[in-house]
Amino acid sequence: MYTKSKVVLLYPRLHFEKQHQSWTWAPLPILAVSAPLLAAGFDVTLINGEVEADWLRKVTDECADALLLGISSMSGPQIHFGLEAARAVRTAGHQLPLIWGGYHPSILPEQTSVNPYVDAVVRGQGEHTLLEIAQNLSQGEDYTDIDGITFTHDGETVSTPERKLQDISKFPRLPYEKLYNPEQYVNKMDMLGTRTINYLSSQGCPCRCQFCAEPLVYKRRWQGHTPDRVLADLEFLESSLNINGISFSDANYFVNERRAFEISAKMAENGIMPRWAANARASQLTGFSDDTFKMLGDSGLDSFFVGAETGSQQMLESLHKDIKPEDTLAAARRATSHGINVLNNFILGFPGETEQERDETWNLIDDISKIVGEYNSQMHFYAPTPGNALYDKAIDLGLEQPECLEDWSQFSTLEARLPWMNQKFINRMQQRNFYMTYGYPSGPVRTRAQKSLPNRLYFGAASSISSWRCHHQHWGLPLDWWLLQGMRQKR
Repeated sequence: MYTKSKVVLLYPRLHFEKQHQSWTWAPLPILAVSAPLLAAGFDVTLINGEVEADWLRKVTDECADALLLGISSMSGPQIHFGLEAARAVRTAGHQLPLIWGGYHPSILPEQTSVNPYVDAVVRGQGEHTLLEIAQNLSQGEDYTDIDGITFTHDGETVSTPERKLQDISKFPRLPYEKLYNPEQYVNKMDMLGTRTINYLSSQGCPCRCQFCAEPLVYKRRWQGHTPDRVLADLEFLESSLNINGISFSDANYFVNERRAFEISAKMAENGIMPRWAANARASQLTGFSDDTFKMLGDSGLDSFFVGAETGSQQMLESLHKDIKPEDTLAAARRATSHGINVLNNFILGFPGETEQERDETWNLIDDISKIVGEYNSQMHFYAPTPGNALYDKAIDLGLEQPECLEDWSQFSTLEARLPWMNQKFINRMQQRNFYMTYGYPSGPVRTRAQKSLPNRLYFGAASSISSWRCHHQHWGLPLDWWLLQGMRQKR
């Protein structure tokens, strides 16, 4: 018989400043760990700091009679806001255990656990671990002998044995209906649908990329829902939220080509036909059969999200990406020939990256834009992930090694905050991004240009100049960029 059954789960804010985005994604990490708790009879309160205006007060109030507070966190601002919540809970006099999980605590469990606002860290896959912690606490028992956790007590840090990866198809479905106002996570997206939501069909990734947290957290293991399970989940989302678009949040959706084919076949056979998009590797797309491409397209696939990262072969090798720039180009050609969009993600500012290697990246982006007919690549800044050789290189190049949990709150892929990222580097990135945006304008850029006469005039000037620069590969003396930037701010 449970003596207390309430569990509070927090997904902290992702950015220090609110980001103006046209969509809001459901907090999948806390949804995932809540599912087994709900199935076991626990009362779970889900709080998303990204969208709930009074989230800090809500966390504090809900913890007054709760069994534990679970905090999910990636490196960066989520740590700051997670600690803010933990401090508020303690200041209010609530002594319930503060249990942290997610990518960052899983990668640095010992450093995380010594923080006074962390009672224990759940490492890696947390669904069963957090459930066992809650069950022990609800019966007045200790939880320190549960597999898969790290804690510090009286100055001694203890890590219990690794927990075996569980079959995620045996976990209950994600309880979207338990979110506060689930409708706010239903998005209108041009490329997918007027009612699009995010969904996760697998965990982990078998690849070894040196900038990524996945191989560190899941040890290069991958688990995917069965096609029947995915179909059941999509049927639930369609019937309960009237979904017509799905953004798969899997780190690597297409690990198993046969599984991807069968999911699409079942979607088409059962009339579950949302527009959808998912992450893929370039080397996967080049190996798919024409039958697979056709089935993916028939089931509503709109876009592949491809992690191209860089146009430098030398940098790709140092990243252990195990692809070539030619693979990225071949994937773009293959997808485009089958009428499926391909959107590439790139990272600038890797430790040791040279100016020539950055130019190789922009040259690759230019070649991709010519193939697909528009510039639709996404640019990010490198942010350090501990535990790999790339992070060690960043330390050698002047990165001040974070010594405690709070120090890790300062890193973001949206901001250039590392020692080798000076203003010249930022300006060059912004200039090339601007020229590509208007040199190879995408559908949304053209649509915005038609909203008013000033927009049309601006688009005409920016497009003419940028097209000339892209065609002639001339990037020097960016006086036009400064002028057009000023004009855009005055519109």
